Amino acid sequence: MPTTTLIHSTRIFSGTTLLTSSGSILFSTSPPTILSLHLSNPTPLPPADIVINGTGHTILPGLIDGHVHCHKGVPELAKAIKFGVTTVCDMYSEVENVEGVKRALGTWERGDGEEGMEEGRGRNDVANFRSACLPATVEGGWPEPVLRATVVDGDVADKWIARWPKLKTAEDAEAFVKLNISRGADYIKLMHESGSVMAHTGPLPTPSIALQASVIASAHAHNKITLAHALSMKDTLAVLEAGTDGLAHCFCDEMPTKELVEAYKKHDSFLIPTLIVVATLTGEETDSSEDFLNSDLAKKHLGEEEKTCFCQRMMMGKKECKVEYAYQTVRLLKENGLDIVAGTDTATGLKGTAFGLSLHQELTLYVERCGFSPIDALSSATSVSARRFRMSDRGVLKEGFRADVLMVKGDPTVDIRDLGNVEGVWRGGERLAV
Repeated sequence: MPTTTLIHSTRIFSGTTLLTSSGSILFSTSPPTILSLHLSNPTPLPPADIVINGTGHTILPGLIDGHVHCHKGVPELAKAIKFGVTTVCDMYSEVENVEGVKRALGTWERGDGEEGMEEGRGRNDVANFRSACLPATVEGGWPEPVLRATVVDGDVADKWIARWPKLKTAEDAEAFVKLNISRGADYIKLMHESGSVMAHTGPLPTPSIALQASVIASAHAHNKITLAHALSMKDTLAVLEAGTDGLAHCFCDEMPTKELVEAYKKHDSFLIPTLIVVATLTGEETDSSEDFLNSDLAKKHLGEEEKTCFCQRMMMGKKECKVEYAYQTVRLLKENGLDIVAGTDTATGLKGTAFGLSLHQELTLYVERCGFSPIDALSSATSVSARRFRMSDRGVLKEGFRADVLMVKGDPTVDIRDLGNVEGVWRGGERLAV
């Protein structure tokens, strides 16, 4: 049976702005959408199956993590949603994993990345899953070094690497894009990593700008956006020249320049900074991680192995690499009107990360290190992310949009750390036990 929920007397952050300090929101499980929003409490209150007094709380859209790796699948989605993350954008998973997760969620039949693909179907007890499926790789290139460093079973690593594309020509690019979409890719991931910032990998083969441009053109012809991995300024500028829609990381090897800003502006590209992972590459922000690990949310939802992993660091960057360069870049791009999309690069076992918790830390770094207002940070994980990933049914609290809703105690539009006071999460109008 459909269930309606009314939350009244509450602050409402729409995904772009604080709408009201004491309003109401009504949503349903069928259809799984927001039915009405009121800037003040209507008299009488509209009827609902469940009525919640939201005094002292803030309602906001479910959070979107724009960069994760769901190699373990559904259990990671179940973990993420406990922290208010209702959608994750996977940036590389093996083919069988993508299909398996989408089948488990009931979204595979229409898992072609088209907007509004769920229409209320599928599971609502875990985060929604979007994926790049396989990345556009070249022989011997990234992410082979990091895979071999993190996958204990060498035979498994060999098996995965053998199935990756080995692109050489524009024809290869077109064939890869078509095949990847048929396997469930919602967008296309580019790899442009020369290894110049890595302490232990040595030089790595990278695609030519012409080859990257071919992949991008093929993706656009199929109505897909592209996201590019690059960790150095030089690699970032190269893949921006090729025309990528977004960068999946911020570089950490030098200060940003005006040339960088102009390169981003040329194609209106956006940045997913993944400051968390930049810090784990350089061995920084350990105090910040320990602080978040002591939060009630982390204590409640993270196991001992996850807690240990969260405070560890990969230490793969060269000594000249600094997370401060990434902070400066995020600040500069934001000041110049370019979009910042929140994302963490979280993966099970990746040192310095934890599903759900890392996004809270990432947003706090935007505010405390990069000069964002709390509202700007929240927007980067809601409305901005939804717009840049072309998810037209979420990221904003608005009549007719998906009822992916987060309730926290306090006011994260003033104090971003209040975002950790999670007291309610609804996906498709269904409340999760958190």
